[in-house]
Amino acid sequence: MIYHINRVSMKPSATAEQVEAALQSWRNQGQTIRAVKSYVVGRDLGGDYEYSAVFAVEDLDGLFEYLTHPTTYETDHLGLSLVERLDIFDVSDDNDPELNAKIQELHRRRNALNPEIASMLADVPTYKGAGVDD
Repeated sequence: MIYHINRVSMKPSATAEQVEAALQSWRNQGQTIRAVKSYVVGRDLGGDYEYSAVFAVEDLDGLFEYLTHPTTYETDHLGLSLVERLDIFDVSDDNDPELNAKIQELHRRRNALNPEIASMLADVPTYKGAGVDD
């Protein structure tokens, strides 16, 4: 299993309605993307972020389906401009020593397929994680 985790803090200018719409868009991803086996969206408790979303997928194919699904792109368009801080990472019980490199390559492929999203990620004031080369 791969657990794809997004942690965010919103810009002070983000309205409550905009934040709720972004959270609902994350929930929509969990409900509509076939590769997502389970998910949780909500407040980030005990950390430095306001909200988090965790999506469980079975394997790399499932992760790529999640990354390139139209509802994921919809969430990017809706929410990335609202985000002050973003941390994206993955956790897995797969012991493949090359798994991180494979996951990073999926993010690079996703961004090559949709350069607008890569640009939006690069515009997030504080971004840590996969998807944008240094």
